[in-house]
Amino acid sequence: MAADRAEQAVNVEQWQAINERDQCFDGEFYYANRDTQLYCKPSCPSRLPKFNFICVFTSAEATEAHGYRPCRRCRPNGNAVTDLEWANQAERFIHSHYQNPLSVNRIAEACHGPSSELQQIFIRIYGVSLMDYLDRVRMDQARYLLIHSGRFIKQIAELVGMPSAAEFSRKFKEKEGLTPTLYRRRVRKRERGQDRL
Repeated sequence: MAADRAEQAVNVEQWQAINERDQCFDGEFYYANRDTQLYCKPSCPSRLPKFNFICVFTSAEATEAHGYRPCRRCRPNGNAVTDLEWANQAERFIHSHYQNPLSVNRIAEACHGPSSELQQIFIRIYGVSLMDYLDRVRMDQARYLLIHSGRFIKQIAELVGMPSAAEFSRKFKEKEGLTPTLYRRRVRKRERGQDRL
């Protein structure tokens, strides 16, 4: 029975069932997307993940035991995904993908639902829009890198998902009131002063 709980690679028959959204295979296996950390029934109408991101399980329980969350659209475990759970899925996706180009549509697509609905729910639960939350995550990471690394501003901009150093600097100054360079200088100076105490 241990094999029933293990993650397995998708085989040709399963891949065909997923591609064709074949309801005949619902309940026989569940597929999980390693990129989004969501899992679905083979008949799920959501956009298909890339083949190399898919793994399969024989039960919803085993899939969840491996840390995957149920899809809101196909409800693979038979339960509705609450608004809070869906917003949490979006939050986790942002935290694990902030380095990539993201839009509201891309986040909603990864979380298997309509963008306008996800945006409204996210604002209601978190008090900010998806893109504002993404900016917060990126700026938190940028502050950390500015303080704890010697990387150039352009490198930090790229690492936080903003390929334009000028756009990154503008947005950072808008949020922090200082340019990234001046922020780094002030924090390091303050830390050196505390070291002397």
